[in-house]
Amino acid sequence: MEECKLKLSGKKKNIFICLALALFIILIYWQVKEFKFVYYDDASYVVERTQVMAGLTADGFQWALTATEAGFWHPLTWLSLMIDRELFGNNPGGYHWTNVVLHILNTILLFLFLQKATGTTYRSSLVALFFAIHPLHVESVAWVSQRKDLLCTIFGLAALGAYVNYARSPDWRRYSLVLILFILGLMAKPMIVTIPFVMLLLDYWPLQRIILRAQTGNDNTPVAYARRRFRFLLLEKVPFIILSIVASILVVVTEHQADALTNLNILSVTDRLANAVVSYVKYIILMFWPANLAFFYPHCVTIPILQVLGALLLLAVLTFIVLAAYRRLPYLFTGWFWYLGMLVPVIGLIQVGPHALADRYTYVPLTGLFIIVVWGAADLAAHWKLKKQLLWVMSAVIVMALSFCAWQQVGYWKNSVTLFEHALKIIPDNYIALGNLGQFYINNGEYEKGMAHMHKAIQVKPSFAPFYYNIGLALHSRGNYAEAVKYFAKAEELFFPGEDNRRLLADCYRLTGNMTQAIAAYKKALEINGSNLPARYGLALALMETGQNIEAMKQLKDILLTDSRHLSARKILMLIALKNGDQATVIIEGKKAVANGSADAEVYKMMEMAGRGK
Repeated sequence: MEECKLKLSGKKKNIFICLALALFIILIYWQVKEFKFVYYDDASYVVERTQVMAGLTADGFQWALTATEAGFWHPLTWLSLMIDRELFGNNPGGYHWTNVVLHILNTILLFLFLQKATGTTYRSSLVALFFAIHPLHVESVAWVSQRKDLLCTIFGLAALGAYVNYARSPDWRRYSLVLILFILGLMAKPMIVTIPFVMLLLDYWPLQRIILRAQTGNDNTPVAYARRRFRFLLLEKVPFIILSIVASILVVVTEHQADALTNLNILSVTDRLANAVVSYVKYIILMFWPANLAFFYPHCVTIPILQVLGALLLLAVLTFIVLAAYRRLPYLFTGWFWYLGMLVPVIGLIQVGPHALADRYTYVPLTGLFIIVVWGAADLAAHWKLKKQLLWVMSAVIVMALSFCAWQQVGYWKNSVTLFEHALKIIPDNYIALGNLGQFYINNGEYEKGMAHMHKAIQVKPSFAPFYYNIGLALHSRGNYAEAVKYFAKAEELFFPGEDNRRLLADCYRLTGNMTQAIAAYKKALEINGSNLPARYGLALALMETGQNIEAMKQLKDILLTDSRHLSARKILMLIALKNGDQATVIIEGKKAVANGSADAEVYKMMEMAGRGK
C-alpha cells in the first residue's frame, strides 16, 4: 500500500487527501440538511432548553459554565448549540450541518495525527477514511444531541497530535498545549478521560519512547532501564490522570443528580460484567458487518452463559495473540488496547441509561481496530506479495460498501418516525422506540395512535417508570385527571425521579377532590425542590379548599417573594383576604400588582370591593 505514490508534493498530497476525505463525508451526509430534531434528547438539548433557545447571551454563557443538566458538565457543548441558535434559528438542518463539519474536522485531525505519529500517508489516510464513512459513526454525526461526542473528539485528537510534537521535542510549552487541549476536550464531554492511557500506548508504538533495551553504561540492564523509562513516562501523565479522575467523579455525581444511574437492584454487577464482555465482541462484529443498526439496543433479560463464555474466550485469545506479537507487530498492541481501553468508561460497568450498548460509543475506540486492520492488511499483502492493483480494488470495494451502508443509515435519522420505525423493524420489542414514537404521535395530535404505542411499550417493559409518567401527562392534558392519577401513582411507585411527577399527581388529586392526598403529594414535591412554584401554588389552592386559609396565605406570600409578578398567586391571596374581611391586605397587594404592571381587571375589582367595604 505504501509503495503506491501520487505525483504530488507532501503538502499538496495532504491537501488532496483531506479534500477527498471531506468529499466522502459530504456525499454521505448531504441529506441531513433536510432533517428534523428527533424525540430522543434533542428536546432537552435544544428545543426545550430555554438557555440554548435564547442564543449566545451573557446569562447563557454563565449558565453553561456551571450547568450539569443532561447529566454532564459540558459547557463547550452548550455554547456550541447556542452559537447554532444564533446562526440557524429554529432550522434543525443547520445544527445537523454543524455536526457534519465537526466530523470532517475530526477525520482530518485523525489523518494528520496518524501521519505525524507513524510517518505513513496512505495507511493513515485509509484509517481516517474508515473513521469518516463507517456506519457505526452515523449516530454520533446525524444526531444533534451527540454534539458533545464530536466536540470532545476534536480536542482529544488535537491533544494527541500536540502530544506527538511534544514527544519528539519535549518542552514545557508543548506540554502545556497538550494539557490545555485535553482540558477543553473534557469540557465538551468526559468521554476522553482515557486519553492518558492512549498516550502511554503511543509511547510504545509508534513513538517508541518505551524501548526495552539498555541505554548506555554497565549498570543499565534492559529491564532496569525500561522500568525507569516507564516510570518517567507515567509520571509525565500524572496531571492528565488527575484530571481524568476528577472528570470521572464529576460524571458519576452529575448523572446521580439527574437520576440517570441504573440501580444495582435493576442491573446487578454480574449482569453488567456479562454485558460488558459480550458488548466488546458485538462491537467488533458490527465493525466488520455493520447491519441491523438501531439507535437503542435493550438489555437482554438474561445473557446465555455460553454466549458470555464464548465472548470471554475470544477476547482472551485475541489478547494473547496481541501480547505474543507485541515486539514483532507493535501496532497490534497499541490498536487492541486503544479499543479495549477507550471503551471502558462506556462499557456499562457504571450503567448510565437503559441501553446495553450504543453505536455512538464506538466513535473514537474503533480507531484502534482500524489501525490493526490497515497495518495488518499492508503487512499481509507484503508477505503474500499481492499486486498493488488488487489491493486498491479490494480497498475500493470495502469503501464503497461502507459508504452505501452509512448513507442508508443516515437516512433513518431524517425524523422521529423514520428513526423509531426502523428501530422497531430491527428489534420489534424495542420499548424505547415504542415509547418515544408514542410520545411523538401524541404531541402531534394523533392521540389514539400514540397511546396504543405507549401501552405496548408498557407491555414490553412494565417496570419502566417514564412510560407511566408520559401516559399520565397525556391524560392530564386532556382533562382525564382520575385516570391520570393511576399512571402518575405508578410512576411514583417505580421511583420515577423529579418533582414534576409528584406535582402533577398532586394536581390530579386536587382536581378530583382528594385534597388530603393532594396536600401530601404537593409537600413531597416541595421536599425535592422548594422553589417549585407550580407545586407551591397548587398546595395553596388545596389548603384553601380545605379551609386552611392562614397556611394557604403563607404559601402564596412565599411565591410572591420569589416571583412578584405571579398574578394568580396574588389574586388568590387577595381573594382570601377579601373573604376574611382584611381589606387592608387586599389594597396593599393590589397596589403591588399595579406597581409592577401585572394587575388586571379582577385586581382592580377586588381593590374597589375592599375600598367600599372600608
